[in-house]
Amino acid sequence: MKTLLVAVDNSDATQYVLALAAEQARAQQAQVLAVCCIDAGYALTVNGDEPGGEDPADFAYANDEQQTAEAVVRQALAVLSEAGVSASGKVLVGEAAEAIVAEAKAQKAAMIVMGRRQMSSFNRLLKGSCSVAVVEHAPCPVLIDVRADG
Repeated sequence: MKTLLVAVDNSDATQYVLALAAEQARAQQAQVLAVCCIDAGYALTVNGDEPGGEDPADFAYANDEQQTAEAVVRQALAVLSEAGVSASGKVLVGEAAEAIVAEAKAQKAAMIVMGRRQMSSFNRLLKGSCSVAVVEHAPCPVLIDVRADG
């Protein structure tokens, strides 16, 4: 069965991205893998391993980031399930574009579905665009929902 990877976050655009992913999954008779990325600096675990000798309770920001990402994935799975789509979810650790591309390769994804953020020219120059980086390096087609751009 085909797998579509959908990248979600805690933004308002996620609702549009999930609707598009559900539409594509039904059309392609595919399952969906919903992923949310967190920076490695905020991860309580990396590749399933706890941080070396540290108590995760000491990392309030990391704990919040991890819990938020897990909640975003759970919410995405609920939306996809309600839409009648078979889905699973995962929190990815690392720089978002790299993590999304790596997971798409690992899952042999047929397509990546994601949104984009409106960034100022300065921020795009300073930080780079995640969606552009994914398009440039993806092993499969990338469908970017821009409806939330207004």
